[in-house]
Amino acid sequence: MGLKWNLCLLFFVTICCIDVQAQIPATKPHKIRLEGPAQGTQFHITYFASDSLVRRSEVDSILKTIDLSMSIYRKDSRISKFNTDTVMSVVMDSHMAKVIKASFKYHKLSKGQFDITIAPLVNLWGFGANKSLVAPDSATVRKAKELVGMHYLKVSGNRLIKKKKGIKIDVNGIAQGYTVDVLADYLERKGIANYMVEVGGEIRALGTPPGGQGFSIGIVQPDGESGEELMTAVAQLNEGALTTAGSFEKFIQYKGKKLGHHIDPVSGFPYMTDILSVSVYAKTAMEADALDNYFMGMEPEQIKTKARKLKGVAVFVIFKNKNQSIETIYSDGFGKLFKN
Repeated sequence: MGLKWNLCLLFFVTICCIDVQAQIPATKPHKIRLEGPAQGTQFHITYFASDSLVRRSEVDSILKTIDLSMSIYRKDSRISKFNTDTVMSVVMDSHMAKVIKASFKYHKLSKGQFDITIAPLVNLWGFGANKSLVAPDSATVRKAKELVGMHYLKVSGNRLIKKKKGIKIDVNGIAQGYTVDVLADYLERKGIANYMVEVGGEIRALGTPPGGQGFSIGIVQPDGESGEELMTAVAQLNEGALTTAGSFEKFIQYKGKKLGHHIDPVSGFPYMTDILSVSVYAKTAMEADALDNYFMGMEPEQIKTKARKLKGVAVFVIFKNKNQSIETIYSDGFGKLFKN
Protein backbone atom coordinates (compact mmCIF):
# COMPACT_ATOMS: atom_id res chain seq x y z
CA MET A 1 0.00 0.00 0.00
CA GLY A 2 -0.73 6.56 -1.91
CA LEU A 3 -1.86 12.16 -1.38
CA LYS A 4 -1.34 10.42 1.93
CA TRP A 5 -0.38 13.73 3.48
CA ASN A 6 -0.20 12.40 7.00
CA LEU A 7 2.51 9.94 7.96
CA CYS A 8 2.71 7.59 5.01
CA LEU A 9 3.79 4.00 5.59
CA LEU A 10 6.93 2.82 3.87
CA PHE A 11 6.18 -0.75 2.88
CA PHE A 12 9.07 -0.68 0.46
CA VAL A 13 12.67 -0.41 1.50
CA THR A 14 14.77 0.96 -1.32
CA ILE A 15 18.08 -0.81 -1.50
CA CYS A 16 21.03 1.01 -2.94
CA CYS A 17 23.46 -1.54 -4.30
CA ILE A 18 25.83 0.80 -6.13
CA ASP A 19 28.73 2.49 -4.35
CA VAL A 20 29.89 5.62 -6.09
CA GLN A 21 33.66 5.89 -6.25
CA ALA A 22 35.19 9.06 -4.90
CA GLN A 23 37.01 9.84 -8.13
CA ILE A 24 34.70 9.64 -11.18
CA PRO A 25 35.49 11.35 -14.45
CA ALA A 26 32.95 14.04 -15.21
CA THR A 27 32.06 12.38 -18.50
CA LYS A 28 30.92 9.17 -16.85
CA PRO A 29 27.43 8.83 -15.35
CA HIS A 30 27.40 8.87 -11.58
CA LYS A 31 24.71 8.67 -8.94
CA ILE A 32 22.91 11.87 -8.00
CA ARG A 33 20.36 11.89 -5.19
CA LEU A 34 17.74 14.39 -4.08
CA GLU A 35 15.48 14.04 -1.07
CA GLY A 36 13.24 16.09 1.16
CA PRO A 37 9.78 16.45 2.72
CA ALA A 38 6.73 15.83 0.55
CA GLN A 39 3.06 15.27 1.29
CA GLY A 40 3.55 14.41 4.95
CA THR A 41 6.33 11.96 4.18
CA GLN A 42 9.61 12.05 2.20
CA PHE A 43 10.56 11.99 -1.45
CA HIS A 44 13.72 10.40 -2.82
CA ILE A 45 14.99 10.79 -6.35
CA THR A 46 18.01 8.84 -7.54
CA TYR A 47 19.35 9.16 -11.06
CA PHE A 48 22.54 8.53 -13.00
CA ALA A 49 24.00 11.24 -15.20
CA SER A 50 27.32 12.90 -15.97
CA ASP A 51 26.06 16.23 -14.60
CA SER A 52 23.37 17.42 -12.23
CA LEU A 53 20.27 17.94 -14.36
CA VAL A 54 17.59 18.41 -11.71
CA ARG A 55 17.19 21.37 -9.41
CA ARG A 56 15.74 20.84 -5.94
CA SER A 57 13.78 24.08 -6.33
CA GLU A 58 12.05 22.69 -9.44
CA VAL A 59 11.06 19.51 -7.60
CA ASP A 60 9.75 21.54 -4.65
CA SER A 61 7.74 23.69 -7.06
CA ILE A 62 6.11 20.60 -8.61
CA LEU A 63 5.22 19.23 -5.18
CA LYS A 64 3.80 22.55 -4.01
CA THR A 65 1.62 22.86 -7.12
CA ILE A 66 0.16 19.39 -6.54
CA ASP A 67 -0.37 20.21 -2.85
CA LEU A 68 -2.29 23.34 -3.75
CA SER A 69 -4.44 21.24 -6.01
CA MET A 70 -5.27 18.13 -3.99
CA SER A 71 -4.01 18.21 -0.40
CA ILE A 72 -6.80 17.69 2.12
CA TYR A 73 -4.39 19.03 4.75
CA ARG A 74 -4.09 22.48 3.16
CA LYS A 75 -7.02 24.80 3.71
CA ASP A 76 -6.05 26.74 0.58
CA SER A 77 -6.08 23.74 -1.79
CA ARG A 78 -8.70 23.26 -4.49
CA ILE A 79 -9.87 20.03 -2.92
CA SER A 80 -10.31 21.68 0.50
CA LYS A 81 -12.36 24.40 -1.16
CA PHE A 82 -14.51 21.73 -2.84
CA ASN A 83 -14.97 19.98 0.51
CA THR A 84 -16.44 23.13 2.08
CA ASP A 85 -20.17 22.67 2.69
CA THR A 86 -21.06 26.01 1.13
CA VAL A 87 -19.20 25.23 -2.13
CA MET A 88 -20.95 23.13 -4.78
CA SER A 89 -18.29 23.18 -7.50
CA VAL A 90 -14.66 24.10 -8.25
CA VAL A 91 -12.64 24.73 -11.36
CA MET A 92 -10.03 21.97 -11.61
CA ASP A 93 -6.43 22.52 -12.63
CA SER A 94 -4.76 19.96 -14.91
CA HIS A 95 -3.50 17.84 -11.98
CA MET A 96 -6.87 17.55 -10.31
CA ALA A 97 -8.64 16.93 -13.61
CA LYS A 98 -6.35 13.97 -14.44
CA VAL A 99 -6.78 12.40 -11.00
CA ILE A 100 -10.57 12.85 -11.03
CA LYS A 101 -10.80 11.30 -14.51
CA ALA A 102 -8.72 8.32 -13.36
CA SER A 103 -10.83 8.01 -10.20
CA PHE A 104 -13.97 7.51 -12.27
CA LYS A 105 -12.11 4.89 -14.32
CA TYR A 106 -11.07 2.85 -11.27
CA HIS A 107 -14.46 3.30 -9.64
CA LYS A 108 -15.99 1.57 -12.66
CA LEU A 109 -13.27 -1.11 -12.84
CA SER A 110 -13.67 -1.92 -9.13
CA LYS A 111 -17.47 -1.91 -9.30
CA GLY A 112 -17.65 0.82 -6.71
CA GLN A 113 -14.95 -0.35 -4.29
CA PHE A 114 -12.66 2.51 -5.28
CA ASP A 115 -14.57 5.65 -4.32
CA ILE A 116 -13.07 9.09 -3.63
CA THR A 117 -16.28 10.31 -1.93
CA ILE A 118 -15.34 8.09 0.99
CA ALA A 119 -13.95 11.11 2.89
CA PRO A 120 -16.79 11.21 5.49
CA LEU A 121 -16.10 7.57 6.41
CA VAL A 122 -12.32 8.08 6.48
CA ASN A 123 -12.76 10.93 8.96
CA LEU A 124 -15.36 9.00 10.96
CA TRP A 125 -12.96 6.10 11.50
CA GLY A 126 -10.12 8.40 12.53
CA PHE A 127 -7.93 8.20 9.43
CA GLY A 128 -8.61 11.55 7.76
CA ALA A 129 -7.76 15.22 8.08
CA ASN A 130 -10.78 15.81 10.35
CA LYS A 131 -10.50 12.58 12.28
CA SER A 132 -12.90 11.38 14.92
CA LEU A 133 -11.38 10.24 18.22
CA VAL A 134 -14.12 7.71 18.97
CA ALA A 135 -14.96 4.60 16.93
CA PRO A 136 -18.45 5.02 15.45
CA ASP A 137 -21.49 2.84 16.00
CA SER A 138 -23.51 1.32 13.16
CA ALA A 139 -26.07 4.13 13.12
CA THR A 140 -23.37 6.76 12.74
CA VAL A 141 -21.80 4.78 9.90
CA ARG A 142 -25.15 4.52 8.11
CA LYS A 143 -25.61 8.29 8.42
CA ALA A 144 -22.15 8.98 6.97
CA LYS A 145 -22.82 6.62 4.06
CA GLU A 146 -25.59 8.94 2.91
CA LEU A 147 -22.82 11.22 1.65
CA VAL A 148 -20.80 8.50 -0.10
CA GLY A 149 -21.13 7.63 -3.78
CA MET A 150 -19.43 8.84 -6.94
CA HIS A 151 -22.83 9.24 -8.59
CA TYR A 152 -22.98 12.40 -6.49
CA LEU A 153 -20.12 13.87 -8.57
CA LYS A 154 -20.28 15.36 -12.05
CA VAL A 155 -17.60 16.73 -14.35
CA SER A 156 -18.58 19.49 -16.75
CA GLY A 157 -15.64 20.77 -18.77
CA ASN A 158 -12.97 21.69 -16.23
CA ARG A 159 -15.44 22.00 -13.37
CA LEU A 160 -16.10 19.36 -10.68
CA ILE A 161 -19.66 19.58 -9.40
CA LYS A 162 -21.45 18.17 -6.34
CA LYS A 163 -24.94 16.85 -6.93
CA LYS A 164 -25.62 16.79 -3.20
CA LYS A 165 -24.64 19.20 -0.47
CA GLY A 166 -22.13 17.79 2.01
CA ILE A 167 -20.22 15.61 -0.45
CA LYS A 168 -16.50 15.54 0.25
CA ILE A 169 -13.68 13.81 -1.60
CA ASP A 170 -10.35 12.27 -0.58
CA VAL A 171 -7.93 11.30 -3.34
CA ASN A 172 -5.23 9.89 -1.03
CA GLY A 173 -5.69 6.46 -2.58
CA ILE A 174 -4.48 7.56 -6.00
CA ALA A 175 -2.87 11.00 -5.98
CA GLN A 176 0.43 10.07 -4.35
CA GLY A 177 1.04 7.61 -7.16
CA TYR A 178 0.12 10.40 -9.56
CA THR A 179 2.73 12.63 -7.91
CA VAL A 180 5.40 9.98 -8.52
CA ASP A 181 4.41 9.86 -12.19
CA VAL A 182 4.63 13.65 -12.51
CA LEU A 183 8.14 13.62 -11.06
CA ALA A 184 9.17 10.68 -13.26
CA ASP A 185 7.86 12.39 -16.38
CA TYR A 186 9.78 15.53 -15.36
CA LEU A 187 13.02 13.52 -15.19
CA GLU A 188 12.40 11.97 -18.59
CA ARG A 189 11.84 15.42 -20.10
CA LYS A 190 15.29 16.26 -18.75
CA GLY A 191 16.69 13.37 -20.79
CA ILE A 192 17.33 11.15 -17.76
CA ALA A 193 17.09 7.48 -18.71
CA ASN A 194 18.21 5.81 -15.47
CA TYR A 195 16.27 6.89 -12.40
CA MET A 196 14.11 5.90 -9.46
CA VAL A 197 11.47 8.18 -7.91
CA GLU A 198 9.92 7.36 -4.54
CA VAL A 199 7.33 9.27 -2.52
CA GLY A 200 6.20 7.64 0.70
CA GLY A 201 6.99 4.15 -0.58
CA GLU A 202 5.35 4.59 -4.00
CA ILE A 203 8.00 3.97 -6.64
CA ARG A 204 8.59 4.36 -10.36
CA ALA A 205 11.84 3.55 -12.11
CA LEU A 206 13.46 3.42 -15.52
CA GLY A 207 16.74 1.92 -16.65
CA THR A 208 19.43 0.34 -14.51
CA PRO A 209 22.21 1.59 -12.27
CA PRO A 210 25.69 0.92 -13.74
CA GLY A 211 26.47 -2.78 -13.39
CA GLY A 212 23.01 -3.69 -12.08
CA GLN A 213 19.93 -5.53 -13.33
CA GLY A 214 17.61 -2.79 -12.18
CA PHE A 215 16.79 -0.77 -9.10
CA SER A 216 16.47 -3.15 -6.15
CA ILE A 217 13.24 -2.79 -4.15
CA GLY A 218 12.75 -4.68 -0.92
CA ILE A 219 9.29 -5.75 0.23
CA VAL A 220 8.81 -6.18 3.97
CA GLN A 221 6.38 -8.05 6.18
CA PRO A 222 5.72 -7.89 9.93
CA ASP A 223 7.38 -10.44 12.17
CA GLY A 224 4.60 -12.31 13.95
CA GLU A 225 6.37 -12.31 17.30
CA SER A 226 8.46 -9.16 17.55
CA GLY A 227 6.29 -6.95 15.36
CA GLU A 228 9.38 -5.74 13.53
CA GLU A 229 9.50 -5.57 9.75
CA LEU A 230 11.40 -8.32 7.94
CA MET A 231 12.58 -8.37 4.34
CA THR A 232 10.57 -10.99 2.50
CA ALA A 233 11.41 -10.37 -1.18
CA VAL A 234 13.57 -8.21 -3.44
CA ALA A 235 12.34 -7.07 -6.84
CA GLN A 236 14.41 -5.62 -9.67
CA LEU A 237 12.67 -2.67 -11.28
CA ASN A 238 13.97 -1.32 -14.59
CA GLU A 239 10.70 0.03 -15.96
CA GLY A 240 7.31 0.76 -14.48
CA ALA A 241 5.97 1.33 -10.99
CA LEU A 242 5.70 -0.55 -7.71
CA THR A 243 3.37 0.54 -4.91
CA THR A 244 1.83 -1.09 -1.89
CA ALA A 245 -1.16 -0.88 0.41
CA GLY A 246 -1.11 -2.49 3.83
CA SER A 247 -2.89 -2.81 7.13
CA PHE A 248 -0.23 -3.91 9.58
CA GLU A 249 1.11 -0.46 10.50
CA LYS A 250 -1.87 1.89 10.32
CA PHE A 251 -4.89 0.51 12.13
CA ILE A 252 -7.34 0.99 14.99
CA GLN A 253 -8.63 -1.35 17.68
CA TYR A 254 -12.35 -2.02 17.30
CA LYS A 255 -14.23 -4.50 19.48
CA GLY A 256 -11.04 -6.41 20.19
CA LYS A 257 -9.89 -6.55 16.56
CA LYS A 258 -7.30 -4.68 14.57
CA LEU A 259 -8.91 -2.89 11.64
CA GLY A 260 -6.77 -1.37 8.90
CA HIS A 261 -7.34 2.05 7.39
CA HIS A 262 -8.82 0.80 4.10
CA ILE A 263 -12.57 1.28 4.26
CA ASP A 264 -15.29 -0.47 2.29
CA PRO A 265 -17.48 2.28 0.79
CA VAL A 266 -20.38 -0.17 0.55
CA SER A 267 -20.48 -1.37 4.17
CA GLY A 268 -18.94 1.78 5.63
CA PHE A 269 -16.61 -0.30 7.81
CA PRO A 270 -12.88 -1.05 7.43
CA TYR A 271 -12.28 -4.25 5.50
CA MET A 272 -12.38 -7.35 7.73
CA THR A 273 -9.52 -9.13 6.03
CA ASP A 274 -6.43 -11.20 6.68
CA ILE A 275 -4.54 -9.32 3.99
CA LEU A 276 -1.49 -7.60 5.48
CA SER A 277 -0.28 -5.93 2.31
CA VAL A 278 -0.67 -5.95 -1.46
CA SER A 279 2.20 -4.79 -3.67
CA VAL A 280 1.26 -3.93 -7.23
CA TYR A 281 3.43 -3.59 -10.31
CA ALA A 282 1.98 -1.54 -13.17
CA LYS A 283 3.08 0.78 -15.93
CA THR A 284 2.33 3.91 -13.90
CA ALA A 285 2.40 4.63 -10.19
CA MET A 286 -1.11 6.12 -10.33
CA GLU A 287 -2.52 2.85 -11.69
CA ALA A 288 -0.63 0.75 -9.15
CA ASP A 289 -1.69 3.07 -6.31
CA ALA A 290 -5.37 2.86 -7.21
CA LEU A 291 -5.27 -0.91 -7.62
CA ASP A 292 -3.42 -1.70 -4.40
CA ASN A 293 -6.18 0.01 -2.41
CA TYR A 294 -8.88 -1.84 -4.36
CA PHE A 295 -7.17 -5.21 -3.87
CA MET A 296 -7.08 -4.80 -0.08
CA GLY A 297 -10.75 -5.78 0.06
CA MET A 298 -10.22 -9.14 -1.66
CA GLU A 299 -9.02 -12.61 -0.73
CA PRO A 300 -5.47 -13.59 -1.83
CA GLU A 301 -6.49 -15.82 -4.75
CA GLN A 302 -9.08 -13.29 -5.88
CA ILE A 303 -6.33 -10.69 -6.09
CA LYS A 304 -4.18 -12.96 -8.29
CA THR A 305 -7.14 -13.75 -10.53
CA LYS A 306 -8.07 -10.09 -10.96
CA ALA A 307 -4.48 -9.05 -11.65
CA ARG A 308 -4.18 -11.63 -14.43
CA LYS A 309 -7.09 -9.97 -16.22
CA LEU A 310 -5.43 -6.54 -16.17
CA LYS A 311 -2.81 -5.83 -18.82
CA GLY A 312 0.66 -5.25 -17.43
CA VAL A 313 -0.38 -5.69 -13.79
CA ALA A 314 1.32 -8.05 -11.32
CA VAL A 315 0.83 -8.55 -7.56
CA PHE A 316 2.64 -9.74 -4.44
CA VAL A 317 0.32 -10.49 -1.49
CA ILE A 318 1.20 -10.96 2.18
CA PHE A 319 -1.56 -12.42 4.33
CA LYS A 320 -2.42 -14.51 7.37
CA ASN A 321 -3.67 -18.04 6.69
CA LYS A 322 -6.30 -19.94 8.68
CA ASN A 323 -3.67 -20.77 11.29
CA GLN A 324 -2.75 -17.08 11.54
CA SER A 325 0.68 -17.77 10.12
CA ILE A 326 2.04 -15.29 7.59
CA GLU A 327 2.14 -16.43 3.96
CA THR A 328 2.94 -14.83 0.62
CA ILE A 329 1.65 -15.47 -2.88
CA TYR A 330 2.37 -13.67 -6.12
CA SER A 331 1.34 -13.65 -9.74
CA ASP A 332 3.56 -15.01 -12.51
CA GLY A 333 4.27 -11.50 -13.71
CA PHE A 334 5.61 -10.46 -10.33
CA GLY A 335 7.86 -13.49 -10.18
CA LYS A 336 9.73 -12.13 -13.19
CA LEU A 337 10.77 -9.13 -11.11
CA PHE A 338 12.63 -11.11 -8.49
CA LYS A 339 16.36 -10.64 -8.20
CA ASN A 340 18.32 -13.49 -9.76
